[in-house]
Amino acid sequence: MDDLLLPICTCLSCFIVATILFQFMNDRYNKTFHNKQLYYFIEIITIIGISIINLFNFWILNLIVWFVAIIIISYVFYFDDSNNALRRIVECEVLLFCMGVCESLGVVFVDWMLKLFQIDLKTSTMRSCMEITFSKVVVIFMYYMIFSRLMNKKKVDFTKVQWAINFIILIYSLINMLVIAEGALQGQANFILTVNMGCIVLADLYLLYFIKVANEKNYLEGEIEILEKQAHMQYEYYLVQEQKYNATIHILHDVDKHVKSIENLCVNGKTGEAAEYVKDIRNMLEPLIPIKYTGNPILDILLTDKATISKEKKIKFDIKIDNIDMNFLEAIDATTIFGNLIDNAIEAVEKVNEDRYIEVSIMPYQEMVLVRIKNTSLPLKWKNGMPVSEKGKNHGIGLLNVKRSIEKYDGDISIQQKNGIVTVDLLLNS
Repeated sequence: MDDLLLPICTCLSCFIVATILFQFMNDRYNKTFHNKQLYYFIEIITIIGISIINLFNFWILNLIVWFVAIIIISYVFYFDDSNNALRRIVECEVLLFCMGVCESLGVVFVDWMLKLFQIDLKTSTMRSCMEITFSKVVVIFMYYMIFSRLMNKKKVDFTKVQWAINFIILIYSLINMLVIAEGALQGQANFILTVNMGCIVLADLYLLYFIKVANEKNYLEGEIEILEKQAHMQYEYYLVQEQKYNATIHILHDVDKHVKSIENLCVNGKTGEAAEYVKDIRNMLEPLIPIKYTGNPILDILLTDKATISKEKKIKFDIKIDNIDMNFLEAIDATTIFGNLIDNAIEAVEKVNEDRYIEVSIMPYQEMVLVRIKNTSLPLKWKNGMPVSEKGKNHGIGLLNVKRSIEKYDGDISIQQKNGIVTVDLLLNS
């Protein structure tokens, strides 16, 4: 049985490395072929083939086979958006190199731990199995905790709880390895102990993989929630515009009646009443006709709407626009950025009893556009430099939407409060 220990550990080692490499390529690149079974077959053939080469215990041949296999697989079976095959190959080879470094560090660390706890494994086979299995534990944790997060397209952050769970699993694995080593000294069967170590490695691999999948699932759910919120706000905005359009049509439908009424008043010498009639019509049309502030039709309509809403709520609304063209801003981004921020400002000002005002300024700043929104506000709660919503779990998504839209224009946002004034500064690349 003991003669099978090293071959089993060698096959396990190849399985772990190949699994991680294929996971990396599946996450980062697009598959050339649609047949999923083909990729399972290629992965199995890779594991078997390289495991057989490894059994010869010739490290140079082993390295060459890994190098060639990665070139063929990444070139033939995957592609990326830039269609840069050389970059794919280099990235995969760098990952393989990093895993090799982690393996070496794992071997050094486990040897140090055995020496520290004065565990002297008599057989070189058992020591080699211990080094192989623990070094793979190190590779697994380094990949899922560092490499996959650095090189993944989706920037999914770990929570503190996830960091703690990963750390606990790592410590648990290390302790179990040392307990197994101690068991070997007590004369327990080496084969059973090695199988136990292999099970620990496989458990770590798939447990961390499922944690990664769960984390990405939460991330995607958050993205969907953000998009739904953005779409809902856009829908509500278009409903308002539809109501205004219908009101405009209603006024235009009766325009002949209005003109005749004004003519009759003038003919009968009632010029005062005619002027009052004209003023009433002007007041009806004023909120329906957008003022040309920026040259961006959607943004001009939005600013006109927010000014009207603020007036109804008895909030002073000042708009200061320099000679600047905002047509570079897409309609959905104009609605998302200005709609969310001005709505937040209106909600904040409504809670203030005195000096209720909002000021929107758009001006050039070096080669970019600076948008500044200032408003009076009660003291806000802050977290990580951003105000925290007090309206519940699903609120606060508006600022996330704003950030997403700003990133499309290589922009940035900063928010601060001083002396009862909240100031939001946006930089947008036009």
